[in-house]
Amino acid sequence: MSLDKVTVAKRYSKALFELLNSQNQLDDGLEKLKQIRTVFQDNPQLGTVLTDKSLAPSERQKLVQPLLDATSGTIHNLVQMVYDYNRMDAMVEIVNQFQARYDTLHQTVYAEATTAVPLSDSELDALRDGYAGRVGAKTVVLSNRVDPSIIGGVVVQSAGTILDGSIKTKINRLRQTLLG
Repeated sequence: MSLDKVTVAKRYSKALFELLNSQNQLDDGLEKLKQIRTVFQDNPQLGTVLTDKSLAPSERQKLVQPLLDATSGTIHNLVQMVYDYNRMDAMVEIVNQFQARYDTLHQTVYAEATTAVPLSDSELDALRDGYAGRVGAKTVVLSNRVDPSIIGGVVVQSAGTILDGSIKTKINRLRQTLLG
């Protein structure tokens, strides 16, 4: 029975995370992994091609060689092992799982604030600080999306959690209360 990509990614990322953490190389390792993820995201078919057994091994080796040449140490060993075990189609998910572990360790949360108008830098900072306090994070990486249909207020979404303080939602709740 073949394991799904997420299960594979969790196992590889956990082992890599523990190894890099024991070597005090988490920050450097994450940066190198982000570069690898960018290569795969910029070339969406790369993981599939490197996993495709119908392609001659010599052709696949030519494709993976630049990745191997661009890496060293533990990250190089990871790329080689993932390639050897024919799991290159899981590389982006491996990096994503590694970053999730890194973010948990460093109490970093990613969130998106939806507002009716763009927020100024000072408003983003205040929202970031308030949200960090609410969720117990040291760092909040906050992006701002504009949606005039919310009328006013802010909707913050992060990891499946939605805090909706929009005027549109308040009006809809009031409407439901009045209509019974």
